[in-house]
Amino acid sequence: MNKKYRAKAIDLYSGIGGWTLGMKMSSVENVASYEWWSEANLTHNLNFGTDHEEVDIRKLSLEDLPEPGTVDFVLGSPPCTQFSYANRGGNGDIADGLKDIYKFLEVVNHLKPKYWAMENVPRVSKILKRELGIGGQLYRFRHLFTVNIIVNSADYGVPQSRKRMIAGDFPFELFNAYKAVTPTRTLKAVLDALKEDVVTDPIFGIELPASEVTDNYFEEPLSPEEERINREAKTYHPVYNKMSFPDQLTRPSRTVTATCTRVSRESIIVKDERNPGKYRRLNIRERALIQSFPITYQFHGKAFSSRFKMIGNAIPPLLTYYIIQSMLETPVEELKAPSEVEYKHKPASIPAPVKMDNAGRKYPAKRSFKFAIPHLRFGSGVRFDLANSFKEGKAKWEIEFFYGNSKKIKRLPLNEEVLTATLEYFDYSTREAIQEELYCLEPLFDDFDPSILQKVWCKKLEGLHPFEIIDQLGKVVEKLVARFFTEPSEQFSELTHVILQEEVNQKLARHSNLIIAGFIVGSWGNLLIANKKPANKLTI
Repeated sequence: MNKKYRAKAIDLYSGIGGWTLGMKMSSVENVASYEWWSEANLTHNLNFGTDHEEVDIRKLSLEDLPEPGTVDFVLGSPPCTQFSYANRGGNGDIADGLKDIYKFLEVVNHLKPKYWAMENVPRVSKILKRELGIGGQLYRFRHLFTVNIIVNSADYGVPQSRKRMIAGDFPFELFNAYKAVTPTRTLKAVLDALKEDVVTDPIFGIELPASEVTDNYFEEPLSPEEERINREAKTYHPVYNKMSFPDQLTRPSRTVTATCTRVSRESIIVKDERNPGKYRRLNIRERALIQSFPITYQFHGKAFSSRFKMIGNAIPPLLTYYIIQSMLETPVEELKAPSEVEYKHKPASIPAPVKMDNAGRKYPAKRSFKFAIPHLRFGSGVRFDLANSFKEGKAKWEIEFFYGNSKKIKRLPLNEEVLTATLEYFDYSTREAIQEELYCLEPLFDDFDPSILQKVWCKKLEGLHPFEIIDQLGKVVEKLVARFFTEPSEQFSELTHVILQEEVNQKLARHSNLIIAGFIVGSWGNLLIANKKPANKLTI
């Protein structure tokens, strides 16, 4: 072995080089890398001056690998798509994903390295435990494992809270001890570093004039509609936990994902300092720094989305550095910070800029709308929605009530029957006063046409926007609650029970005053959407 190298390694499913960069920082020779996605492989080659060809690793012959016993470490990140909760409604295709893990373990078993490590999404930890058991698809490889843990990259100095499974056979206790000497880095530190005339990499200490930092250009800020959709998805999602909007800067960033559109719940959104009062998502270079790639690292995706994808799919190289250091059995007191290592990354080629995404100008004719009415969103799937649907190509708009829990959501159609049953609970004067508040909605729905509202939502016409409708409905709810339904009560819970014709759970009871207001406003709104005037008998 060349004296400048401390060990030899190979990288399976190498992607854009997150593992390879960790090897370079650790003076470990990368004997071979194997990757199937051409743009990721090109990025890897043009950063390290290699000429690896694309390989379908599932079809990789063991005879094409280095000789057993000649490789110290086997490293890699099999594709996580089939295991992700974001794929196929959280189901993915585990059987297909296991083919890549099986092949990975087959290579490890063949090469017999001193140490090995495999990275994937946290869900794979449980899948491995199951499949390594008796009768599992990976049972024959059970002897290879000493480690199966979930780590947070932020604990190792990555400016991102990114939880990942690390499995394999390496000195985990030593790796775990490195956390004590790694600093916490924040999203703010990344953003601030890129504002300077001379940019200093917040992790590696590399300095570059701002004019030489690639991929640090900005798309236009979010449109008001995009801002609203992002805010709703993060702070009022009907099922998932709430997120901050905009993202908090004083802590590690949220997880950088492979798919990140301008209106994605997963998108990291910050204030746009170039456009006061506006917001934007992170650019390519910001995302790369959050993933702990140095400012000199280059991304050769042909499109803006390709560069986002390759960065989001990567393993943070700072994390791989510490894993490899533990394989080299580096004591904590001898561990070098990334800025102190001898290796300073210099790419073999600089890519051209790619066209940025902009706010949507037009959308498909059947663009979906499903948003909760303000004041009527209660979490865990309980909410009053305005939503569109299509029958024989025609758009239909309707307000609906969803309740139950996140595992079993039920739906209550809101119609004149619900409105009548709710209002009958109150005395004549109260019913009349409630209706006086509701009458202010009628001008909003004058000459309402569902097809026109759909065209406005698809940006094919100007006019009444569906967000304006739910905002006005929300204001009426607010007024009704302030005047008539100020607090939840046993009486309102009982009325909710009568309308739903089933037992009322704690959440519905806790919000019974708002639920009753929602029954009234939602049902009234549906009558107006249908161009039906509520019957006078409601006040009798």
